[in-house]
Amino acid sequence: MSHFTIGEWVTMREVWNGQTWELRRGIIIRDDDTAIGLYTPPRTQALIAMDADGKRLRIPPPEWSLAETATPIDRHFLAIHPPGAGHSILCIWDGEWRLLHWYINLETDMARTEAGFEYTEHMLDVIVEPDLQSWHWKDEDELAEAIVLGLFTTEEARGFYSEGRCALDWLLARRAPYDEPWDAWRPPDGWTVADAPAEWQA
Repeated sequence: MSHFTIGEWVTMREVWNGQTWELRRGIIIRDDDTAIGLYTPPRTQALIAMDADGKRLRIPPPEWSLAETATPIDRHFLAIHPPGAGHSILCIWDGEWRLLHWYINLETDMARTEAGFEYTEHMLDVIVEPDLQSWHWKDEDELAEAIVLGLFTTEEARGFYSEGRCALDWLLARRAPYDEPWDAWRPPDGWTVADAPAEWQA
């Protein structure tokens, strides 16, 4: 399947056991053999898993429904995924483009689809401060609960921790593709949520 074009809107489909858990959109900023780069502007709509009471789900139950929401009004997201890796690293800024933190999202390698990319989230994440001097794990409790529920094994969880440490080392060492100044990246004029597709594709 061919690479996407810079400036093209694509869909990121997160799945659990073949079912759609989340659908998010992003604009391609890079798509080659070294990195997949996706920018999501503030207020970009998404479909996320909800329970019967309309509350966002964090851990997949046997059944769920999808409801539309939007990314925060004051957040810009830039995700960089090295093909073949079990993680993506995000820069997250506020509305004034102040870097809030680096975010290591542990996940399966992104599978290319006609509409964009598909992957499975591994729950565990790493938050790294903007100056890259300190960091901490995120959502360890959710991963522990997922193990109890049989969604992941303890051996798989150990692999997620190992991947997280490797990704952190990769970022701190500025190993490609993280050797570029992604925290200084800005979208071209005109890349706004107003240009997002009207219909969802998965």
